[in-house]
Amino acid sequence: MRELPPSDCLIVAAATPFTADLKPDPRLLAAHCRRLMAEGCDGVALFGTTGEGAMIAPEDRMRTLEALLAAGLPAGRLVLSVGSLAIPDSVALARHGADLGVAAVLLMPPCFYRGGITEDGTFRFFAAFLDRLGDPGLRLLLYHFPDISGVPVTPGVIRRLVERYGDRIAGVKDSGGDWDYTEGLLRRFSELSIFTGTEVHLPRATRAGARGTICGLANVIPRLLRRMIKAETALERRRLIPAVQAVDNILSRGPFIPALKAVIAARTGVPAWLRLLPPLHELALSDETRVAEDFSTWQAGLVEPWRERYRRTVDAPVLERTAG
Repeated sequence: MRELPPSDCLIVAAATPFTADLKPDPRLLAAHCRRLMAEGCDGVALFGTTGEGAMIAPEDRMRTLEALLAAGLPAGRLVLSVGSLAIPDSVALARHGADLGVAAVLLMPPCFYRGGITEDGTFRFFAAFLDRLGDPGLRLLLYHFPDISGVPVTPGVIRRLVERYGDRIAGVKDSGGDWDYTEGLLRRFSELSIFTGTEVHLPRATRAGARGTICGLANVIPRLLRRMIKAETALERRRLIPAVQAVDNILSRGPFIPALKAVIAARTGVPAWLRLLPPLHELALSDETRVAEDFSTWQAGLVEPWRERYRRTVDAPVLERTAG
């Protein structure tokens, strides 16, 4: 993770655009990533929860990563989510990423057997992955998101993994939304890079020693989040929290990923951004319009330096909307 800054690090958990046959669209994704880096993101996390990655076939993830690098994205600023139900698939994705020089890989416990998984079981999952991966110099970020996986990455599991695997454990992406858990990680694991996935916790987290954030809202408000991170005083950082919370409220009234993609589609003029992998489904047209309008109204109330800048795409692919 050497190419990513050691502090105040803003990594976007990128949404993934799809073609009509529901494959990742590397052209649109590369343009999206380049814009976000130009607007202040230090890095991009690919194929995570926001990126619908667990539903993308491993071979499609590999091909897309290769296409992004061929398009000029710097491998050292990419974090690759390798979550999969099958450990060999996660290992293959991680090895492929390591060969191409990505900064780190991100792995969440699988969400198939949610009930009754113990700390021992969670430890065995990560250990099985690391033992099969070997040590290609790649560093692992543990992904704590119990609302999705149903399985927490507890401090006890983290400690056992650090004791066995040392600096192969780079850190934790904490998307649990529980400040007490985040604060506990920062106290107990000062040697690890802790990234919050909860944007409104960012000022407190960085002040307490977090490396930064890996978050979904950076898809649409990278400039505001960069401003929050770089604000000179704690008072200014706190002053920006209501604006960030307001965006979160707009996008979280319903399913987050369809709402996020609706905003991206509206701001870029690219309706293909509305495509989602089943079982996710696009918003009803009325809800899609409302989300986009509410975001536009919210942004109009910001001072100019905090507003996002979009260049509408002329050759926008046409989206055939499905019935229902």
